[in-house]
Amino acid sequence: MVKKIKITKKQQKKLAKSWIGILVILIIAGYNFYQDHETIEPGKRFEVTLNKCVDGDTAWFDVNGKNTKVRFLYIDTPESTNVIEPYGKEASNYTKEQLNNASKIELELNIDGDTTDKYDRLLAWVFVDGELLQKKLANEGLVEKFYDYGYDYTYKKDIVDADMNARRLKKGIYEND
Repeated sequence: MVKKIKITKKQQKKLAKSWIGILVILIIAGYNFYQDHETIEPGKRFEVTLNKCVDGDTAWFDVNGKNTKVRFLYIDTPESTNVIEPYGKEASNYTKEQLNNASKIELELNIDGDTTDKYDRLLAWVFVDGELLQKKLANEGLVEKFYDYGYDYTYKKDIVDADMNARRLKKGIYEND
């Protein structure tokens, strides 16, 4: 990963006194702009590192050198931060365990739909050692609802099937049904 180029104010003033200096400043500014606005291609997995797990469906990752808050696509786990809902701590602990023990974490943006939500969180599929974390959470009965806004969610069927399996086996939120 390439880091931003930084120059001091004194260096900027010195460079600005010549045409070559102005050109160098413009090149550096353009390069830094590109680094800040580098895009991630939807549908392609990319490796990230975990910075902090927030709860069952949200975590902070290092994405292209930036600390980025990521909301897991399609699922909603019970709350475990400001309000503690039943199975919220279980969902949060499960996600933390999966992410902290992973050898490799990858994200994938959905092909159809927004890549960020109204809180400016990156929306992504999360893969832990090649397995879809949203599906694993659903299979444990730790997903209370789905966010389906009419998009073509790539892994929707897998997650719904896993949730139905948890319901059938009375796991997690379904244990008393």
